[in-house]
Order: sequence, then C-alpha cells, then structure tokens
Amino acid sequence: MLVEFDGFIILANKIERTMTTTLHQSLEEFYQKYGYGEQGGINSNWVWLKFKYFSLPIPNVKGRRENVWRHDMLHILLDYDTTWQDEARVAAWVLGSGGWGRFYIAWVFCLSAFSVGVLFFPKSTYRAFVRGRNSQSPYLLGISQAYLFKTDIEILKKQFQFDKLISGGNMEEKLCFGIWAVFGWIWFFLPFLALIFVFTLLRNF
Repeated sequence: MLVEFDGFIILANKIERTMTTTLHQSLEEFYQKYGYGEQGGINSNWVWLKFKYFSLPIPNVKGRRENVWRHDMLHILLDYDTTWQDEARVAAWVLGSGGWGRFYIAWVFCLSAFSVGVLFFPKSTYRAFVRGRNSQSPYLLGISQAYLFKTDIEILKKQFQFDKLISGGNMEEKLCFGIWAVFGWIWFFLPFLALIFVFTLLRNF
C-alpha cells in the first residue's frame, strides 16, 4: 500500500521522494545544455542561427523574445534534438497540429525549417507531420505559460497526446503533407527565383 504525505511516498517502511520534472526545469536544462543562455537568450540583441560549419547572426526581435519558449518546449515534449533534421521535425509537427496562429514571425522560421526537411529529410519530416495531426497544440488551445511551466513534462505529453503511437498516416494526412511539401519547395527556392528575376531585369538595362 502506498501512502503519500507532503511530497513523500511511504512504502514498506521506506520513504522515497517523489520526483517530477516540470517544463520550466526542463527548459532551463535545455538552455544550459545547448548554450542558449538564460531563458533561451531573450535578453540578447542578436541570436545565432547555427549551420554545420558556421553560424549567422539574426536580430532577436520582440516576437521571438516573447515566444521562443513555445518553440523550445516542443523539443522537450517531442524528444527532438536541435539538429537541422530535428528542427525540421519540430516544424512539421507544428504544421500538422495547426500552425502558429497569429505568431507571424514563427511562421517564417517554421516554413524555412520545414522546407529543409522536405528536401533533405522527407521521411522523418512526414512522420513528424503525421504525429502533429494526431496531437494537440498547447499554443492553439490557449494554455497559459504558468500552467505549462509548473506541470510535469510526462503529464503534458499525455495530456496533449505527444506520446501517442502513430501509424504511417491515412490518405488525408498524406494529401495535407503533399500540399505543405509543395509550398515548402516553393518557399525554399523562392529566394533563388527572386535573384534570377532580378538578374533578368538587370540584363535588359
């Protein structure tokens, strides 16, 4: 028989501390592990976009500072790393679960990462998309930061079905992914197409 008293479990004359890991604790560990700085670097003017052999600085705009934790918590709840492949998987999950709503700056980063996944990691990106279709987005549900931060991550995974086992996806999911994939290809090649268009115009002068 188990008896819980003031955070302890008493079992067969043994006392064991009940261990939980809240989302807030996990985020702090995540930021420390990857060197992102306090609270994901929200107090920095610039953040570094890391590639394999080099990094590029981008402005740390207000929208990112206020909402970066929403993206980072998905790495934790989905058990995805910070490689390009896993960033693409996070983006695919977001699109599958309904997107970022009116968080416009997040759409830019999301579509960029997703386009990389579609081109270079199509299978894992597709599986993450299907996983998103079968999960619930805490962001779109309007769940408060206070609740999410104080709640154990295993409880959150179950509550929003992050741990749900998925199959290969049905026809509707494949069609939806295909539509997003086409958009992802366009998004990826759009800068190059724009450059070609500009150079073509310049040749006429």
